[in-house]
Amino acid sequence: MGVAFKIMGLMACSLLLCLGLSDAAQAGSAASAADKMKVGQSNSIKTIRGEVLRIDDGNYFIKGLEGKEVRVHTDRTTQMGDNIEPGERIEAKVNDQNHALSILSVPAVTDRRNDKE
Repeated sequence: MGVAFKIMGLMACSLLLCLGLSDAAQAGSAASAADKMKVGQSNSIKTIRGEVLRIDDGNYFIKGLEGKEVRVHTDRTTQMGDNIEPGERIEAKVNDQNHALSILSVPAVTDRRNDKE
C-alpha cells in the first residue's frame, strides 16, 4: 500500500512539473513575440555626431556636424559614456523618436588601442 502511494505521489509531482514548465515556455514565447513587435515598430536607428550644447532634465541638445541643433532624450535605458558634459563631442545612436539608445564621447568611439587584431 505504501509503495502505491509513493508511485501516485511521484506521478502527481511529475504532472505538476510538466504543467509548470509548459507555462514557463509559453510565457517565454509571448515575451519574445512582444520584443519582435517593439523592434518592428521602431527599426530606424540613426547616428548623430556633434557637440553637446546643454543638458536639461535628461534632454541633450546637440549641435550636429551640419550646424543644426537636435534634442535627444535619454532615460535609464540609454547607454551613456562617462562624464558627458556641454562642449564635449559625442556620437549618439537614436531611434525615430529621437530617444537615445547610446551617447558616447567621440574619443570613446574612435579609440581602438585595445582592439584585438
